[in-house]
Amino acid sequence: MGDECRECRKWEEDLYWNHFQSVQFIQFLSGDFYNQLAIPKKFVNNLREKLSDFVILKGPSGTAWSVGLASSGDTLLFKHGWSAFVEDHSLEEDDVLVFKYNGDSRFDVVMFARLSFCEKEGSYFVRKCEHTEVDSGCRTKRDMIMDSFEVTDDSSHDTAGYTPSKKVRKDDTWTPSPSAGQDSRASRRNRRNAKNGRKRSSSRTWVYPMQYVSKRRPVTEEEKEKALQMAKVASTKDSFLVVMRPSHVYKGFFMSIPAEWATINLRDKTQDVTLRVRENTWHVRLYQRACGCGLTSGWKNFAIENFLEEFDVCLFNPAGETNNTIVMDVSIFRVVEEVIPPTKVTSPTSRRGKPSKKF
Repeated sequence: MGDECRECRKWEEDLYWNHFQSVQFIQFLSGDFYNQLAIPKKFVNNLREKLSDFVILKGPSGTAWSVGLASSGDTLLFKHGWSAFVEDHSLEEDDVLVFKYNGDSRFDVVMFARLSFCEKEGSYFVRKCEHTEVDSGCRTKRDMIMDSFEVTDDSSHDTAGYTPSKKVRKDDTWTPSPSAGQDSRASRRNRRNAKNGRKRSSSRTWVYPMQYVSKRRPVTEEEKEKALQMAKVASTKDSFLVVMRPSHVYKGFFMSIPAEWATINLRDKTQDVTLRVRENTWHVRLYQRACGCGLTSGWKNFAIENFLEEFDVCLFNPAGETNNTIVMDVSIFRVVEEVIPPTKVTSPTSRRGKPSKKF
């Protein structure tokens, strides 16, 4: 009977790992989870050969992140780009993540809060732009970059309690169209509006009055990895690095600073910062909130005048203070050395002045 049971279990495992369309594993966030996360050994033993060096992690919002894999001894880790996934979803120690592998190096990730053991509500409203789109409290990026775009809405109906969603550009390499996530949110919103006796004739969208389009040739994964590794080699214990994304260099122009670094090195208030590249300097505003901070006013000029592009890596080294202004030396590691300035594109609906709502 025992031998028969063992044979049955062997058959079940073979069927599960080799023939199921999707398989799942769970991980608790602990230790150095911000920088890396170990993949269970049993999963690796069965599916390592099917995983590429970079995998796609898709959160509940439908947005996707590219994350590089790395080995440490016999442990396989989510590594390069993982910290961005953690930061964007505001993950905390002891949160619980469920990974569903769908083949082709793609995972769906569901997130549960450490105290309630319920899904993290904000994970359904995340985009690849540092903060969630929840329109309240410190978790919104809206009031940080309100001067970067306007809100439009051609609906004549009541919009109380409605949270706008941002358009996702087609040239955002790692943000495929999140149709499933948008559909699910739209369905919930429609049910909520129906319950309250309201109907919506159209959706509200973020409109960027001005943005930039890259003219650079397509880049390879090897080139991205090389730029990242060069920046890591040049880094010190006092520095931090950021891989540029579209919201940093093409539109919006807001760059988050890693929370751990900010807690140790920055005063807990909004302040001025000088960014220095060799002899040239740029004055930017460091916007401080309870849940994080980032560079806003002035960062756009820095990004444009240094011809920064998506996947370029900036290494920031603190260099003291001058007249109560923090000075940071910035080293730029380009994915492609040849510089071709991005082209400015203006939205036909843009207007000067503060953002406004159209009804």
